[in-house]
Amino acid sequence: MSIKSISIILFSTLLFFVGCKQKSNEATYSVTGKIQHAANSKLLLQEVPYGGKPIVTLDSITLDKDGNYAFRFIAKQEGIYRLATEKDFEIIFVNDEENIQINADAENYQSYNIKGSKNSSALLNFLTQYRKKDSSLFSTLFNLDALQKQKAKDSSIFWLQKQRITKINDLNEFVENNINNSSSPAVIYYTLGLSLRSMESAKVLALAKAAAEKTKAAPLVEFVALLSTQVQSNTKVAAASVGNIAPEISLADPNGKIISLSSLRGKYVLVDFWASWCGPCRGENPNVVAAYEKYKNKNFTVLGISLDEDKASWLEAIKEDKLNWQHISDLKKWESIVVGAYQIEGIPFNVLIDPTGKIIATELRGQALQETLAGVLQ
Repeated sequence: MSIKSISIILFSTLLFFVGCKQKSNEATYSVTGKIQHAANSKLLLQEVPYGGKPIVTLDSITLDKDGNYAFRFIAKQEGIYRLATEKDFEIIFVNDEENIQINADAENYQSYNIKGSKNSSALLNFLTQYRKKDSSLFSTLFNLDALQKQKAKDSSIFWLQKQRITKINDLNEFVENNINNSSSPAVIYYTLGLSLRSMESAKVLALAKAAAEKTKAAPLVEFVALLSTQVQSNTKVAAASVGNIAPEISLADPNGKIISLSSLRGKYVLVDFWASWCGPCRGENPNVVAAYEKYKNKNFTVLGISLDEDKASWLEAIKEDKLNWQHISDLKKWESIVVGAYQIEGIPFNVLIDPTGKIIATELRGQALQETLAGVLQ
């Protein structure tokens, strides 16, 4: 599995975004505890600053003979910090409470105990599970690469390829659930950074937008702004033309759940761009409904993507026109990210993609839609 250039750029520059909890005044924090098997070692307290700047060492001490330590520091807001020695030992934590206790073993630093910091404990629990899933995925990728180089049997390679897809989906689902369920902007930001390693950037952007709206945290809002720019510049070069893989789309459905086009892989999908205010779109909808009802049991579905800006009008049109398939939108009308990604100049507009995600037809209306689907699905 290759890591996209956009994820490399953003993961390195935005992974640790400090300044998530909006506090008006500075506060003093303490972190204390014991590090076993590290007597008389130097221990650093470090801040992982906003914007991917170099890590800042705030203080350092020499552990006593029992490994005890105590730090006090001042911060204006919640962020990511870490404890580190000079021998590859590091623990990250969130300063969400003023008194935090962390006990660890230098010989097994990934297993440590935290008291007094709910968000640090949540982050530890997430990382413990994430590392297991990531390690399992890496093992599959390593074995798949080895078999491909050895030109092994197709059956063995195919089985590992299926395992790879399953494990990537499992990892991404786990990360997405953590982002959606967390109440800590700092933890969310950290997790968003990790998600760029395995998740489509458009999906990460959709998750970040939802998190920014939920938390109102300025750092997440800025993350969304930067990632939006990167995604748009990256997708505009990918023409939505026959023969190309359809650009990824990840937007919220009416209930706020993020739906990705890639989640429909394995089916023929008519990606239908429309809006409640668009007369020609509403006029074409009965034709799309007829196609859906005729072929929905033949490995075919429709994904409706609205260029509306008023949610109530969007939902009312879905109901009135009996559009009984999945619908998504960012409610930004012509400012929607899909406009640039698919080079949309007017609606209605659609693309038909095959089970691999490749575009096989565009701008299918009226009888042309019925005839094309008949040729593909019958």
